[in-house]
Amino acid sequence: MKRNLTTIATAIMMVFSMSSFAISPVKPSSALPSLNIVADYLGATVLGKQINIKNMLAHDFQYISTVNKKKYGKDEYVKFLEKTSNYKYNCEYAYEILDETGKSAIAKATYTFDSFTRVDILTLSETAEGWEISEVISQALKSYF
Repeated sequence: MKRNLTTIATAIMMVFSMSSFAISPVKPSSALPSLNIVADYLGATVLGKQINIKNMLAHDFQYISTVNKKKYGKDEYVKFLEKTSNYKYNCEYAYEILDETGKSAIAKATYTFDSFTRVDILTLSETAEGWEISEVISQALKSYF
């Protein structure tokens, strides 16, 4: 009887331990539409809210600045955003999805400052883990007001 209880207890423990390995972590962006990912990205850049920024950006993410003609990878950009955490831009901003076809989307974010306007074009792709931003091309336009 004691041997049967030990065998049953061992079998139950094996089943539970094996099932815990089968559970994969869920990315916060997996259930969100592409527009929500763009809104979260703007929350990180404009409002300094660094919630899940690493999960929003694809592993091969690139930030391209047309002003200084430089490219930055995911690690560099995440470090920059973490340094500016809780900093808020003094600007008005708006965003929209320009096109969404299948598992890819193009979005536009416009930041209007007093002396210039910045426009970011975001490329998004839907993966098995949800929507991710794979590229941001940023350009500054002079304001003529």
